[in-house]
Amino acid sequence: MSQFEFFEQNYTISNFKQKGYQKLLLSKALDENIAEKWNISGYESEVPVTRQWFWSTDIGEWQEVEVTVEGNSEKPYEEFVEMADCILKQLHIYLKRSFEYLKQFISTQKSSVYYLSSVSFGRLLNFDGHILTGFSLVFVYGDYPNVFQYKVKFNRSGWPIGFEGGPL
Repeated sequence: MSQFEFFEQNYTISNFKQKGYQKLLLSKALDENIAEKWNISGYESEVPVTRQWFWSTDIGEWQEVEVTVEGNSEKPYEEFVEMADCILKQLHIYLKRSFEYLKQFISTQKSSVYYLSSVSFGRLLNFDGHILTGFSLVFVYGDYPNVFQYKVKFNRSGWPIGFEGGPL
């Protein structure tokens, strides 16, 4: 993938609402200690605690990529299911955009060594403290003990809004 070539038929998930939505599983509930710490922090008043619904699937050569959708304890939020359905149909575009974006900032790394570990839909906390609606693609780079994780964030319209990275 040195030229950032992602063929549509290999790097998309069509009909997420019909196929993937049925497979989403609710993540583990917060235990009492974690929930209490969350409530004490005062952060909950700004952003209510939400739950993640997930599904693992193969995308291209990447196996068991975790797709997560924000929701509550009963179901994923419809707004984020719709976003996932739309974005996953065009995932090849966002993969290419992610690699081009990372290459601008980390030009010495080989793109062929990145491993897509997850695609998440929901609210994102930006570096400046703002909460935005969007999605992120998370990549793992390197081999143990020199493993790094990079999260490329996009707003709801698909424009890159930043990335986070660091040792895993």
